[in-house]
Amino acid sequence: MTDTPSHPTPEGIAPAADVAHPAHNPFDLPRPRRNNGVIVAIVLSVAVHGIIGYYLYRAKFHPKYQDYSDVKTEATIIHPPPPPPPPPPPPPPPKNLPPPPPVQPRPPAVVPTNIPTPPPLFIAPVQKPKPPPPAPPVIAAPAPPPPRPTVITNPDWTSRPNADDLAKYYPDRAQRTNTTGRAVISCTVTEKGSLTGCSVSSEEPSDQGFGDAALKMAHLFKMRPKTRDGAPVDGAAVNIPIRFELPKE
Repeated sequence: MTDTPSHPTPEGIAPAADVAHPAHNPFDLPRPRRNNGVIVAIVLSVAVHGIIGYYLYRAKFHPKYQDYSDVKTEATIIHPPPPPPPPPPPPPPPKNLPPPPPVQPRPPAVVPTNIPTPPPLFIAPVQKPKPPPPAPPVIAAPAPPPPRPTVITNPDWTSRPNADDLAKYYPDRAQRTNTTGRAVISCTVTEKGSLTGCSVSSEEPSDQGFGDAALKMAHLFKMRPKTRDGAPVDGAAVNIPIRFELPKE
């Protein structure tokens, strides 16, 4: 069979049909081939699922009947024995009995009057042991008074606030109203000479914040490890008066 020669077709004109294969168009895409293995796998999968479904249906929904047989049981009724007969009534009392003999009183007994009195029975008194005398109360010795903290009256400062520090911590309210004042703080000196546990002892005037300003400057004070008299400063107390004055213009 010879192929029909193809001639160029002008634009807009349909190509000539294939005379040898009327149902085939040379411009059609090739038809996909059937995959027989996939079809067989689908059929097997459907069959397996059907078998599993039927088994589950039979196992879960299929009724199961249990046969029961009637067994004849012979029973014998046993009646209780009859109760025993009641006892016979007592015989009646005899008639025309003689009366009982009269009761004679018994003569009273004679009590002798010359019986001697028995001697008294002597029982020695039981002596109770005397309780021991109470022990004298133990008077505990009074506890020694706690050692009073040493108060440093003449501290030897290695550093303390200067005029710039005083101006830095000067209370704002007192500075605006040109108010001067003073405050006294009480602190405890550590072994390194720094101050701790400070509190305000007094301040004048009391409403301008001079006490709080003095507490803020407590970290600027530092003392030598020993005072001039040689006593250690660890745990000693010191009172620090601080006067607040505005710089003169």
